[in-house]
Amino acid sequence: MSKADQAKWDERYRAGAFAERPHPSALLEAWVSRLPHGRGRSRGRALDLACGAGRNSLFLARHGFEVTGIDVSREGLKRAAASAAREGLDVTWMRHDLDAGLPVSGPFDVVCLFRYVNPTLIRQLPSLLATGGILMVEEHLATDEHVAGPSNPAFCVQPGELRRLLPGLDVLHQAEGIIADPDGRQVAIARLVGSLAAE
Repeated sequence: MSKADQAKWDERYRAGAFAERPHPSALLEAWVSRLPHGRGRSRGRALDLACGAGRNSLFLARHGFEVTGIDVSREGLKRAAASAAREGLDVTWMRHDLDAGLPVSGPFDVVCLFRYVNPTLIRQLPSLLATGGILMVEEHLATDEHVAGPSNPAFCVQPGELRRLLPGLDVLHQAEGIIADPDGRQVAIARLVGSLAAE
């Protein structure tokens, strides 16, 4: 990601972007009771990539996960850290450009990537999972319908693309289509939930 793009995201968060969307992804909310349990005091290790202002990281932390949230925007992470502090949640926040690769290694019990399209990164995500771990990916879907979301097709996946990018996973859930976001906007979305099966 260029420095201009990073500055753009910092400015958007500084101006209050997504402040009206503190809710977690509906997909994550629906699956949280089915996510794996790790050993020890925490429920498990969770990784939230392109976490923005932290809505999904915070949700996972509230449910007992040891969470790492990664994003390119310093301003988004500042907002996330402030929210975590208000709630007394312990989350590790990392500023990193995911176009430059992954700054962490697994294993994680849960890996989330929501609405950030990077095919190279998506292909790498199963390598971060613990055996039995869950990967959740949700992306804007290319469509001719008039919906909210990016107008640039580079920021959308094509129909069937998530499955093609993640051939080695056991697919637990897959869906593509137009849905209503919790804020009422109509969006075209591709979703995939997969697991790394025991050998």
